[in-house]
Amino acid sequence: MDWPPPRRTSYARREQNLALIGAVVTGAVLATALLLLVLSRVNPAYTNRLRSGTADLVAPFWATVRAPFDWLGGGVDAIGEYIATVPRNRVLTAEVARDRLDLQSRDAAITENIALKKLLHVIEPRTEVVAVTRFAGASIGSYARTAMVAAGHANGVFAGQAVRADAGLVGRTVEAGEHAARILLLTDTNSRVPVIIVRTGQPALAVGAAGRLLEVHDRLGAEVPLKVGDRLVTSGAGGLFAPQIPVAVVTDTAEPPHALPYADPATLSYVAIVRAYLPIPAQAEAPPVDAVPVPREAKKH
Repeated sequence: MDWPPPRRTSYARREQNLALIGAVVTGAVLATALLLLVLSRVNPAYTNRLRSGTADLVAPFWATVRAPFDWLGGGVDAIGEYIATVPRNRVLTAEVARDRLDLQSRDAAITENIALKKLLHVIEPRTEVVAVTRFAGASIGSYARTAMVAAGHANGVFAGQAVRADAGLVGRTVEAGEHAARILLLTDTNSRVPVIIVRTGQPALAVGAAGRLLEVHDRLGAEVPLKVGDRLVTSGAGGLFAPQIPVAVVTDTAEPPHALPYADPATLSYVAIVRAYLPIPAQAEAPPVDAVPVPREAKKH
């Protein structure tokens, strides 16, 4: 046996001191936790105040520690958004350029159309608003989709008049009383509205599908496929609905294609009732019998 015993190195002493400090800290933490647990059972109000005070003391320190990480995370998000924005901006720029060209072409066509109408003295029938009235409510069943409005014969409202809102066509009147009228909505299975597909110029028929949508049938002209987002407006055919009233937008191109009406009855408060665009002229009354010329041979008999 060596005597005296060899002295421990400084590294060993440091390890021993750290182990001792760790044990002391661990014991203190466990003792504090145990004390807080006991206090929370004995005096919950005091424990809540202690917890709140501790949070107030720690919050500034924690905010200071988090600040660099928050700044770094915000910088990473900004870089990611910038990288994602560049291709999106290019796509939007191309769309704006196309829309600008389309708008210029449309304006030129409108100007040319106005000039030609003046040159040819084209007579355009006028649309006449009969009444603007409150949309009283809709009755929605499996197939029938109707609504009521608070205007009738006393206000000039009769069956066979168009009903529209600011967003677009709503339907047509089918019955009218003295102070109320019933409307057949676009989505009723008995509803048929002649329309034009704006992009292609094709005439078609918008038919009620008994739900929230319309079906597009009987497209004429060149077989141009529909696209989601194609707009439907009234064509004026039939004389009931004036041309260019917004009707619906195509939502899917499966057969038959479906379109969502612009005017949602669930959101309407007021509607305008419009006289038929080209009302059927009244038949001339038969002239009196005395006014009809009679041949001489007939008079002799």
